[in-house]
Amino acid sequence: MPHVFNHDKNEFEQIHSHLVPQRSSRAVKKRQRVSESMKFLLAQEATLTKKEEARAKRKEAMKD
Repeated sequence: MPHVFNHDKNEFEQIHSHLVPQRSSRAVKKRQRVSESMKFLLAQEATLTKKEEARAKRKEAMKD
């Protein structure tokens, strides 16, 4: 169920989806990526590449 902001109560409420008016896809905007999340993803990518390099070295050592 979607959350809709109630200005009278100043809080979000859950409402059935059939009660919420439809919006065109052009009116809906995706949330912009925050720089902190991008930093986290880049750090994860860096650690992943290090692990892949280590695996490749181990695999080469096993072949010999």
